[in-house]
Amino acid sequence: MQRRTLLLVLGALLITAVVAVTTGVIVWRMTKRTIIEQVLTPQEKEVDVASLVTHVRELNRLETASMRVLHVGKITQSYQLVPNAIAGDEITFLATGDVIAGIDLSQLKPTDVWRSPDGTINMRLPPAQVLVTRVDNKESRVLSRKTGVLRRADVDLETRARQRAEDNIRAEALKKGVLTLASQNAEKKLAELLHTLGADKVRFVGGKPERERERER
Repeated sequence: MQRRTLLLVLGALLITAVVAVTTGVIVWRMTKRTIIEQVLTPQEKEVDVASLVTHVRELNRLETASMRVLHVGKITQSYQLVPNAIAGDEITFLATGDVIAGIDLSQLKPTDVWRSPDGTINMRLPPAQVLVTRVDNKESRVLSRKTGVLRRADVDLETRARQRAEDNIRAEALKKGVLTLASQNAEKKLAELLHTLGADKVRFVGGKPERERERER
């Protein structure tokens, strides 16, 4: 009786050992396959360039830089043979305005976006441009007005002063580099967008090699 019990115990132990070994082999094979597939096997990810172009173009006009400009301008009407104190008209106008610059992405063509062999997404952006120039009427005012004693003030002089102020505000913003700032900010925003769409590395290409800039995730 004891011998039979011993044989049953040994048999049970043998079956348990076989099951454990078999399970271990199966788990090892599954683990090995997972390691090979996820660690040792290169993972390829395809980014649809056409889809990227579509998503970017949908942004339309991308406003990426805003600059506040203060300008003081003077307009003088005078006559060659008559002193200004008699027949002149002069206005000094303080104008405060905003210039908004950005990229018109509707100009982006499919040929402006391409993928390199290493997966890098290359993009050639349209040039930055001034999108909005406006004079803040609440912050702009006439500083002085001088009219000759023998003439009537030109009622349209202030209107022309405001119009010129808008042109001068735009010119001052361009001088201060609003377009460069707009281009840099546009690249940053678009790189973030392209990363969310699956691009790991983005390179912005300009007209010259030294203007190439890479932005990685």
